[in-house]
Amino acid sequence: MKKPKLGLPPVHVPSLSLEEMINKGGSVASEALQPSVVPHEPEEDKLKSFTFKIYESELAQIRAIQDALPKRDRISIHDFVLAAVKEKIRQEGKTAT
Repeated sequence: MKKPKLGLPPVHVPSLSLEEMINKGGSVASEALQPSVVPHEPEEDKLKSFTFKIYESELAQIRAIQDALPKRDRISIHDFVLAAVKEKIRQEGKTAT
């Protein structure tokens, strides 16, 4: 039996109309929402997960490269692929500029 996947808790973003309705009634009303004057910060670089397919022969080549390394220097296949992608991005960045 599979374990249920854990998900992130839902993000609660109150709307202005909801806040107005809450503030309208009751004896303990919070102050009206004031838009904050905070400089816009760049969004956090979110981690994205996906699956990709690779030929068995290419995976065998990656494993052969890993097996040639000393045990203390070995990295996972995931880290190997990420390093290769980052290297390709760096190379393309140099040729584009």
